[in-house]
Amino acid sequence: MAPGRGSDNTAAKQRGNTTDLAADARLGKLFGAVSQVDDLPPSREVLANSPASDAVLRAEALGRRTSDLGDLLRRSKSAHGISVQNRTPIITDTRVRGQRVGQVLASGSYWAPARMDLDTMMSKIDSRLVQDVVLIKGPYASRYGPGFRFVDLEFLQSPRFEQGYEGHGSTSATYNTNGEQLYGRQSYWGGNEDYGFHISYGHRTGNDYETGQDDFFIPASYKSRDLFVAFGFDLSDHQKIELNLLRLDQTDVEFPGLVTDLNFLVTDGYEVTYTNDRPLIADRFSAEVWYNRTRFEGDTRRPAKHRQIPLLRQTFYPSSFGADDGLTVTDGDALSGGYRLESTCYTNSGQVSWGTDLIYLNQELNEFDVFDPDTNDNNYPIPRSDSLDIGLYLENISHVTDDVLVTGGVRVDGVFTDSRDTVVGVEDPLSELEDTTLDKDFFLGSAFLTATRKLANGWSANAGVGFAMRQPTLTEMYSEYTYIGSLQRGLTFLDGDPDLDPERLYQYDLGIQYQQASVQLGAHVHHAYIEDYITYDLLDPAGTTDGFQTGARFVNTDLATLWGMEAYGQTDLTSMFSVFGIVTYLEGRDRSRLDPARLSAFNSRSANDTIDAEPLPGIAPLEGRLGLLIQDPSPERRWGVELFARVVDNQDRVAATLEEVATPGFTVYNIRTYRRFGALLITGGIENVTDKFYREHLDYRSGLGVFRPGIGFYTGAELTY
Repeated sequence: MAPGRGSDNTAAKQRGNTTDLAADARLGKLFGAVSQVDDLPPSREVLANSPASDAVLRAEALGRRTSDLGDLLRRSKSAHGISVQNRTPIITDTRVRGQRVGQVLASGSYWAPARMDLDTMMSKIDSRLVQDVVLIKGPYASRYGPGFRFVDLEFLQSPRFEQGYEGHGSTSATYNTNGEQLYGRQSYWGGNEDYGFHISYGHRTGNDYETGQDDFFIPASYKSRDLFVAFGFDLSDHQKIELNLLRLDQTDVEFPGLVTDLNFLVTDGYEVTYTNDRPLIADRFSAEVWYNRTRFEGDTRRPAKHRQIPLLRQTFYPSSFGADDGLTVTDGDALSGGYRLESTCYTNSGQVSWGTDLIYLNQELNEFDVFDPDTNDNNYPIPRSDSLDIGLYLENISHVTDDVLVTGGVRVDGVFTDSRDTVVGVEDPLSELEDTTLDKDFFLGSAFLTATRKLANGWSANAGVGFAMRQPTLTEMYSEYTYIGSLQRGLTFLDGDPDLDPERLYQYDLGIQYQQASVQLGAHVHHAYIEDYITYDLLDPAGTTDGFQTGARFVNTDLATLWGMEAYGQTDLTSMFSVFGIVTYLEGRDRSRLDPARLSAFNSRSANDTIDAEPLPGIAPLEGRLGLLIQDPSPERRWGVELFARVVDNQDRVAATLEEVATPGFTVYNIRTYRRFGALLITGGIENVTDKFYREHLDYRSGLGVFRPGIGFYTGAELTY
């Protein structure tokens, strides 16, 4: 049977209740497994054929006390090669094999950040609202758009009930002592054999958290509310429509390592999907349309901001001579819209899919130095700019033999970008400041080929090779000395370059896996060459007031490389005891760093002509995760305990010319538990058991520095009815 093709099992998964009611099935997955691709529904599993693909399931969001989708990927033991930067307890910037937004695309409906430091591509999505996530860690997919890694998320879908109308609900709450973090969610779902709905409201609040050093608190308070609605109905026995709505309201969100905090952020997301399993042409047709919009405002007024970054006021103009009240305010507006049309034909050996999509992005950011007397030159914006991407793609999945599965695909894109030339608070037209035109065109392409071979006795091997291109982001092209946290130092203004070239990536992967009922093993290696990699050129390498005057301009470097490995293993020692381990290593290197940015005042990059190659910035160090899982040996899995150690090596491979500094290693221990009492599920745990005082390599160094939370106790409950 072709992968993803309808079967009795597939139909059951599509029409059965796939939401909270399936509590018994979720219990065994609250702590996840090191490999979960086989647990995906067939229609989703077909997306995970590439080497080293990972699947993360929603159940772990409850078992691991996660916040946004990026936090779920960080904590899940089934997501390998993932590193994150925790901007706040509820906002996580996700890196996949060292690459971030622009190089990593979050799909389903296309998600992009409104401002690359105050929100992220996945921070708008609560981890409890996602059915599953497929990680594609290379250019091994053509349906998502120009990019190098892909995160395919599936929102909760509307359920069906074959025996007539049913209605259900769940009420849940979780409390963490460190930061007084409270999270509650109320959900209702129901329907019959022809339609279904799921409605969910979530509410989060939190205060400053304490690090592992006594009385050292990090200002990280927040308020967040979201409303999610899924509604689906069947037009016939082979046609259906699914509608998703997401509303997110965040207020009073503190960012300890950045210049500004959020006063408010509002996101509205809409998605409509139509599927037809018996179209006139092909064997399956799907059409997806989406629209997402985010608006926000922020400033530097909060007293905690100035305690955390003592010299912040001195960076901006005071209200009067000698005053210490410098202030900046920011506002932004960004939207994403588009469609994807795809047809699939099933063949004797697999399936062929082809389609077209359109992705439209629009973005504007203002950042005003409030007391600057020159009102014609007090804004450091990303002007109103947009990007239109029109793409065509083709993918083929074929069982060459009973033991060999081959996938391949190609994609072409035309991307057209432009920006306003004049902006309030900027004295000169941007085209004059950047000495170039602002409207740019990019013709992009990608191609890949992967193969998986089943070997004897549960072993399999896979390999992949791919090429992809991606255009510069609107931030990389059009930012005009905007304070955007990007480098480790945190307080760095960025200047874009409309003349940046698109990146070109060449990657190969090799892997081997072993899968049996009680044992899972896997090891994968990867290597990528990236031509015209977009990185940074410091404008003032020496810095001045606590480094505030340091800025960076985006620049293409001729060649960068990324290589690494991921290995994992899990085995059941008995019906009660399991052990697991995961190791991730990545190394990135800029191999041609001498050439400066186009408008640099220096003859060499960052005014340093003695270093022609160095590590790439923002690369997480070697990391290992070890754990012991103790669960109820009965099939009901009514209780479980996980003992978990995260061991992180020191990172001394740093981009010294970008003022990146080394980070010492650390080990953090966590304990998580759950207990089922009928329809009531109780969770609890201790995070950072030894109260370790530490920070991640990706944490900002601005001001007093950002450090991770110390010891915290949490407990939660979910009642399903």
